[in-house]
Amino acid sequence: MSLNDFRLKVLNREGLYSLLYLPFWFLSKLYCSLSALRNYLYDAGFFDSKTFGFPVISVGNLVAGGSGKTPLVESVYLYLEEAGLTPAIVTRGYGGKEKGPAFALPEPERFGDEASVYALKGYRAVVSKNKLKGIEFAFKEGANAAVLDDGFQYRKVRPTVNLVAIDPFNPFGDGHCLPLGLLREPVGGLERADAFVITRANLVSPERLDSLELYLKTFKKPIFRAEQQFKFWVNEEFKRVEPPQEREVDLFCGIGNPQQFLKMIIDMGYSVRNYIVFDDHHNYTGEDIKRLSQLKNPVTTEKDLIKLRGRLKGVRAPVLKLDAYGLKEFVLGNIKNLEESKEEELEGELAPSGVSNFKA
Repeated sequence: MSLNDFRLKVLNREGLYSLLYLPFWFLSKLYCSLSALRNYLYDAGFFDSKTFGFPVISVGNLVAGGSGKTPLVESVYLYLEEAGLTPAIVTRGYGGKEKGPAFALPEPERFGDEASVYALKGYRAVVSKNKLKGIEFAFKEGANAAVLDDGFQYRKVRPTVNLVAIDPFNPFGDGHCLPLGLLREPVGGLERADAFVITRANLVSPERLDSLELYLKTFKKPIFRAEQQFKFWVNEEFKRVEPPQEREVDLFCGIGNPQQFLKMIIDMGYSVRNYIVFDDHHNYTGEDIKRLSQLKNPVTTEKDLIKLRGRLKGVRAPVLKLDAYGLKEFVLGNIKNLEESKEEELEGELAPSGVSNFKA
């Protein structure tokens, strides 16, 4: 049983799990209260938030688990690169041993699965358990823009643009903070956002999407609908290959929101013969590999595939792409305003966009 399955049994008070509901509810209220207090102390100026003279785009979420944040990070990175900047993704490298700051390599045990995928794709990614030091390291090494991965709750930095990914399937974490629900802070924290990006908007009904937007509009921030689609498929060596020809696939993954991955595969016209779910950021053991090698037509995610390179033959993974109409213009427009104000303040001392001595 996965940790999320356990949580849901407690939340729904199934059988003997109902005995755990009250202590989980209490811990959830305590978690929310402490998060709210921490945010108040930052907002009131008791704790400092550092600002930078270069653009820092934070991409985060309100809930724990998968919200479609990773494709959004990649999209923002590419927006900046296409604009002539030299960006770097700054991430904790969850699940990896590297404390950093250091440039990521495709080594998941050291740098974590997400950072390893970024590195394998050729993105400049800095892994640092201390994200503030990670940003400083990136700029010191020649970056002139940063994408702060999972930065919404990281209050030590005040980003230029604060984007929040909203999962339309479970946008508010079952209405409770951790551990009973999935909220990482009270919903009122969305006031800090500069814009909302509804991920996987193409996978839910228009009625559900309209209802979610109606609520988000109460925060009076821009809202972008993002469609999450597959670009192409890769094999266990991350080389581009044809999609699975057999329409029956064996699905497995260890991600925060496996149900949405399942739905996307089904929407592509495949039927699922076997469906195996591991905990988020699962590290695959020899026993796991032995079990998975019995699958006839294995399909997984990029985050899982990076940990299976050379260990599981015949596995494929779809590469995701995120399209959000108007988001690129919003992000670059806010950066342009920052650059213009800095140029006026420093009388042209800033280097032009795109000029970099990046050493990665």
